[in-house]
Amino acid sequence: MRRRIWQAVIEIIIGTCLLILLLLGLTFFLRQIGQISGSETIRLSLDSDNLTISDIERDMKHYPYDYIIFDNDTSKILGGHYVKSDVPSFVASKQSSHNITEGEITYTYSSNKHFSVVLRQNSMPEFTNHTLRSISYNQFTYLFFFLGEIILIIFSVYHLIREFSKNFQAVQKIALKMGEITTFPEQEESKIIEFDQVLNNLYSKSKELAFLIEAERHEKHDLSFQVAALSHDVKTPLTVLKGNIELLEMTEVNEQQADFIESMKNSLTVFDKYFNTMISYTKLLNDENDYKARISLEDFLIDLSVELEELSTTYQVDYQLVKKTDLTTFYGNTLALSRALINIFVNACQYAKEGEKIVSLSIYDDEKYLYFEIWNNGHPFSEQAKKNAGKLFFTEDTGRSGKHYGIGLSFAQGVALKHQGNLILSNPQKGGAEVILKIKK
Repeated sequence: MRRRIWQAVIEIIIGTCLLILLLLGLTFFLRQIGQISGSETIRLSLDSDNLTISDIERDMKHYPYDYIIFDNDTSKILGGHYVKSDVPSFVASKQSSHNITEGEITYTYSSNKHFSVVLRQNSMPEFTNHTLRSISYNQFTYLFFFLGEIILIIFSVYHLIREFSKNFQAVQKIALKMGEITTFPEQEESKIIEFDQVLNNLYSKSKELAFLIEAERHEKHDLSFQVAALSHDVKTPLTVLKGNIELLEMTEVNEQQADFIESMKNSLTVFDKYFNTMISYTKLLNDENDYKARISLEDFLIDLSVELEELSTTYQVDYQLVKKTDLTTFYGNTLALSRALINIFVNACQYAKEGEKIVSLSIYDDEKYLYFEIWNNGHPFSEQAKKNAGKLFFTEDTGRSGKHYGIGLSFAQGVALKHQGNLILSNPQKGGAEVILKIKK
C-alpha cells in the first residue's frame, strides 16, 4: 500500500514537471506567433530620412509592440497600432523627445527629420491582443499552473481511490461468498501487494471453508441416515417387546409380576420418548428450512398455548402465560420454535415443585431480540447444569434429578442458534429455575 501511495506521489511530481514544460512550450509558441511580447527592450533606428510611413509599418510588423508614428512638424498621428487609452503616454514621450517609464511600461522615443516613433514596451510578458491585455500573462500562467496542478492531483487521487475501491469490492465479494463452493473465475490480481495477499488468503480460506461446510453437511446426512436406520432396527424389537408385554398383561399374574410389567412399560415409554427426541435433534442438525419466515406473535402464542395447556393438564401444573411486549411479528421457523419451547416446557413441568407445580411462560423483547422465558418453582440449576445443560446427553447429578439427559435442551439450543440467538439457564432471585430462549427479531 505504501508503494502504491508513493507511486501516486511520483505520478504527481512527473505530472508537475510536464505541466511546467507545457507552460514553457506554450509561452515559446505564443511568442513565436506574436501573441505575447517579450521582456527585452528594443530601440527602433530611424537614421534614414528617406523612410516612409509604409517602411516603418512594415518593419514594426516584426515586433509585438504597440507604436505610434508622429509627424514632426504638426505632431499629428500618422499611423500605428495602439489603444486609445495609451495615447496620452505616447504624446508625452513625443513632446519630451525622451523615453518615459510608467510602472513596468517604457515608451521608447525614436525620430528622424520627418517622423517620430514611440514604442510601448512592457518589461513583463503580456498579450499583444488588446482585448486580452487586461489579463496579466503572469497571472494567466499562475492560474493555468494552479488549475493544471489541481486537475493532476484530482486525477491521481481519483485513480488511487478507484483502485482502493476496486480492491475493497473484491474483498467484499469474496467475503459475501465465503464458504460457497465456487471457483471464482473472475479472480484478479491486485496492483497493491497488501490487497493481493489478503485476496489470495481469502480465496484460499473460502475454498477451505466450503470444503469443511460440505464435509459437515455430508456428516449430518450420514448421521440422519444412521439414526433412521437405527430407528428402524430398534423399532422392530420394541414392537415385539410391547406385544409380549400386552400378552403378559392378558395372563394371570401376581402383584409383583404386575409391578414388573408396569416397570417395563414405563421404561419402554421413556426409551421411546428419548429416542424420538434424538431423531428430532438429528433432523434439526440436517434442517435447511427457512428460518426467516414472518410470523405473527399472537397467532404463534395461540397455537402454542393449546399444546402447553394440554401438557400442563397432563403434568398437573399451574400454567401461566405472561406477554410483556407490543411486538406483532417476528422472523423465524414456527415448527422448530414450537418444538423447542414445548421441550423446555416439558422439562419445567417434570422438575417443578412436587405438590404445587407452577410453570410460567413470559414473552418480552428489546431492540434486537425476542425472549421466551419459561420458569418453574422447582430446584434451581447447579453451576454445572448452567454450563452444560445444552449438551447432548448431559446428566445433572446434583440439584435436579439424575434422570435428566438434556436432549430436549440440546434441541432447544440448536433452534436458538438457528435463529441467531442462544439458550440461557439461570436462577432468578424469586427462586426456582428459568430457561430463556433468545432469538433475533
